[in-house]
Amino acid sequence: MTLAIDEDGVRSAAHMPSLIDAIEDVLIEEHDGQVLMPPRTNVISEKRFLRLMPAYLRRSGFLGYKSFHGSMSEGVRYVIVLIREADGEIVALIDAAYLTALRTGATSGVAARHLARSDRVKVGILGSGLEARTNMAAISAVRSVASACVYSPNPERRHAFARSTSDTLGIEVRPVDSGVAAVADSDIVIIATNTGMHGPVAYQGAWLEPGQLVISIGATSPFLREVDAETFVLADEVVFDAAPEQVFEESGDLLAVSEETKQLLRRGRVLRDVVANGYVDSRPGATTLFKSVGTAAQDIAAARVIYDAVVARGTARDIGVIAMPKKF
Repeated sequence: MTLAIDEDGVRSAAHMPSLIDAIEDVLIEEHDGQVLMPPRTNVISEKRFLRLMPAYLRRSGFLGYKSFHGSMSEGVRYVIVLIREADGEIVALIDAAYLTALRTGATSGVAARHLARSDRVKVGILGSGLEARTNMAAISAVRSVASACVYSPNPERRHAFARSTSDTLGIEVRPVDSGVAAVADSDIVIIATNTGMHGPVAYQGAWLEPGQLVISIGATSPFLREVDAETFVLADEVVFDAAPEQVFEESGDLLAVSEETKQLLRRGRVLRDVVANGYVDSRPGATTLFKSVGTAAQDIAAARVIYDAVVARGTARDIGVIAMPKKF
């Protein structure tokens, strides 16, 4: 049977600690050579774009793909097709817009678990949208958050974010009037912005402080920006959640750095290796930039968590068998 899981179903089944653990597991699976993940396919027309992201998780026993299509002006639709490897059955069709935000946050949670230098942290947040919320939830799941500051250009949105996040997570979140004020004296900086096509950067390398972990999850298309090139130059360590070649092709932030800087960044770490091999940086005050663009393996791992939770609850709609096998 195939389950149809809409956004409400994803929201009700979501459990951030389980998602973080699943992303960590799939990163180890990827490190061990048990993940097949071909390059993403992009189709772009005058009005729409379509991206396909397939992955096969050998050890987990699932495969599938995420597709998303639409436009920046009219909106984007996300779908994950989850397939059980043992019998080839499509077990779920999942509305993946909210799930993508959860997966992004969970991946940042794994990064913070392995890269943050303190157990009790102050967090600075740039952005007040959905992914800022899921990233903050993930940080709170792996670290004790003493307090947080948030900035986004819209005062109403940042005040609303501060109120709701304070209530949801039970921590003090304070809205501030500038980006530099939000990140000052922070142990972890979350940058989760949408500055628009060819928009300005939200974070400047000049704001980087000793010992900080900066998590940047926006600018996942060539025409989007989030952090300036100086951030990559000044950070003592740069960690990607995907192969550097993929990040260089997809992120406007990486496209904006010089060729010389790109050569330096090709020696950057990949999160799967950090998780599998451990990460110890004993240099006092060393700074780390974690740049995330997302991967299909992360999507399939997160979809599996939601699917298992929905099956256990018995809350999803069974739509019968999708795509009966054709025998040759």
